[in-house]
Formats: sequence, C-alpha cells, structure tokens
Amino acid sequence: MKRILILSANRTGHGHASIARALTEQLERLEGVEVKTIDAFSLFGDFAVKASGLYGTMARHAQQVWKLSYKGTTRNPQRLVKTISPLLRERFLETLQKQPPGLILSIHPFFNGTALNALAGRGLTIPFAIMLADLVDIHPLWADNRADVIFCPGMDSFFASLAHGVSHEKLHLCDFPTRKAFTEAARNRSKEPYDGSRPLQCLLMSGGDGPGNLRNIAQTLLRYFDAHITIICGRNKRLHQSLTQSLAPHAKRVRILGFCTNVEDYMMEADVALVRASPNSMMEAIVCGTPLILTGGLPGQEERNPEFAQMRELGVSCPDYRKLASLLRGLLANNAAGLKHISAKQRAYRNLDAAKEIAAVLYERTLDV
Repeated sequence: MKRILILSANRTGHGHASIARALTEQLERLEGVEVKTIDAFSLFGDFAVKASGLYGTMARHAQQVWKLSYKGTTRNPQRLVKTISPLLRERFLETLQKQPPGLILSIHPFFNGTALNALAGRGLTIPFAIMLADLVDIHPLWADNRADVIFCPGMDSFFASLAHGVSHEKLHLCDFPTRKAFTEAARNRSKEPYDGSRPLQCLLMSGGDGPGNLRNIAQTLLRYFDAHITIICGRNKRLHQSLTQSLAPHAKRVRILGFCTNVEDYMMEADVALVRASPNSMMEAIVCGTPLILTGGLPGQEERNPEFAQMRELGVSCPDYRKLASLLRGLLANNAAGLKHISAKQRAYRNLDAAKEIAAVLYERTLDV
C-alpha cells in the first residue's frame, strides 16, 4: 500500500484544493494508492481555520491589507516558522501516527517548514514533497531545502526557487496540474473559434475583483458589443444579489450564477474569459483554449501573472475596465484574429497530462506502508 497525505487548505481560495483534487484524481488511478487530503489549518486549531477564511474577504475588499501581510511574512520567514511550529506539531504527529503515510505532499507554503520541523524533531524520515501553487513570484516559505522534491510549474517558479536557495537537484520542472474535468472537456469537445458571425460569449468570474469591477466590466461589454455574458459569483451571495439587481435590465443577455461544480462547461462555451490572474483560473482557461483577458492580480503572488500570460501570448492584461472596449475591439478585428491567435498559443502551451505526470513521480517516491 502506498499512502499519501496531502496538506492543503480549503478556505484560502479554491486554488490549493483544486490542485489537490487534480493530483488525487490521477494518484487514485494507480495501483495500491490511498490518498488522504486534510485542511492543514485545522492542525493549528479552530482559530486558524477561521482566520484562513478571511482570505476571500481580503482578496475582494482589502487587497492592500493582504499585500502588507504577504510582504511582511517575506522579511523573516524562518522566525515565522519557528513561532508557529509548536502550534502544529502535536496534531500533525497524531495524524501521522493514526495513518502513517509513505509520502507527505504540501500544497500550501504555510505548512512546509512547520511540518518539516515536526518530522525532524521526532526523527521521522517520511519523504516530503512540495507542489508550488504559484507561477512566478514564490514566497520564501515555499523554498525549504529540506524537502525531498519541489515541483515547479514552469521556469519562472523554477528560477525563483533557486534564487531562494533551493538546491537544483531538489527541483522538478513540470506543468501546472489541472483537474480532470477540464482536461477531459478539452480532449473530447470541439470548440469553434469565434469569427464575429454570432453574439460574443463572455465568461466573467468574480475572483478578487469585487462587485464594482464586475458590474462595470459587464456593463462595458453590454454597451459596446453584441455580447452574451455568464458571470460566476462562486459563494459570494452578496455579489450575486448585487449583480442580479444592477444588471436586471439586460436579463436576456446576462446569466448570473453562484457556486458551480461544472465551470469547465461554461469555460468551453465561452469565446473569451475575463478573470483575475489566479494560476488555477488562468490554467483552466488555457487548457480549454479560451482566450483570457486578465482583470488584475492579487498583490504578492499574483502581481506578475498577467505579464506571464502576455509574454507567452496566452492572454492579455486589462486591469482598467475603461480600456476594455478598445482592447477587445482590437482582438475582434479581422474576424477575431486576435482571439484566434491566443487560442492557438494556448493549445500549443497546454499540457493535458500535467497532473498525470506529477502523480507518476509522486508514486515512485512514495514508500510502501
């Protein structure tokens, strides 16, 4: 039996949980593998779980507060690890004792040093892997050279990890893992390129933009283009209600949704997706071949993601909705040549087997228990 314990986070956006699910889907297809995923904030106690839930609020309404907290923790990460390690140690070791894993995989920087300290303190030599959840800017807490392997989704994160002092031999270059629902949709469904002969299908996702930007973006699309819009608000009920009211005059052209388990369906039908530059949202769109307009990035780990996409021609950046109409007109010129170009670049870039390839490496490194 190969048992893998994944340390993830359920309330700090959907990214960590999405990566955990993408890898679990592939690991469980392998012979004799048992995967257990826990919200590792629970190992610090109920307060930490509740505190982690503030991420969404800060991402939507207090991005400067998030920026200050993010930057603040980069100044002396080892002091932070030393301070919080005792809070995790006992619950973490109890978890290991109940079901000893043959490998531990961390998908959140907060848990790397604390978990490795607990293992070292008890003299345990369980293989420890880290899956980076960021594309460009890597928080120092990701870069713990005691890990057996660190998966880097692209050269930017690879070189950032080296700059933080991780040994070259500890790094494994890979592509970003995406859930099977998206990769299978991309494999099995055809996606007609937009040519201007029908209404433009636009997908908007709330991310960290907040009600004001989403409303303004939607109104811009409705005013200047023959567009039909789908807005996914996630669990943000206040945003859903606000947009339903403000966009009521355009009800025939607007579809406003809450939490969805089939985002891939809306991604596949969209001609263009307007999203925050979170790695998961970006890569899900890229896998589906859906041109991206990135409306901004969370300060800290997402600041340079729009640049990442633009350099590879996987999407364009438009943090100011007042420039959206002009930008989109350019993409739609000449029978939407700009959108077609982005889609072609996405298809050349994407790796539909990324999660499968990472799972194979994890499998090889997992001890039998």
